[in-house]
Amino acid sequence: MQKETNTKLITCILPKGKAMPLQEALVEKKKLQSGNFHFGRGVGRDFQIKHSGIGEQEEREILEVVVTENDAENIFDFIYQSAEIDKAHGGIIYMTPLHNSTPFELPKVDD
Repeated sequence: MQKETNTKLITCILPKGKAMPLQEALVEKKKLQSGNFHFGRGVGRDFQIKHSGIGEQEEREILEVVVTENDAENIFDFIYQSAEIDKAHGGIIYMTPLHNSTPFELPKVDD
């Protein structure tokens, strides 16, 4: 199994409905096939638990992408702009270094 070093994991926690279009944009514009997203539940920063109880959680989508260290800043900026994370309730994004990762490649298929 091939291992890569010097890679980064970019993680975005997004409002429901944002991860799939973002993943499609990463494929179309950045040729990045290694994205993965799943679902979670959470409470926003401005949420007042004391007034409404813990039942007011919202569904979130979590997009994770492994990229090379050289591409990390470019992909991070692309995701930040495309997902509109700078807008209110736009989500959060962060990047962490990985010691090792395994590359994801789609198999080549003859036409």
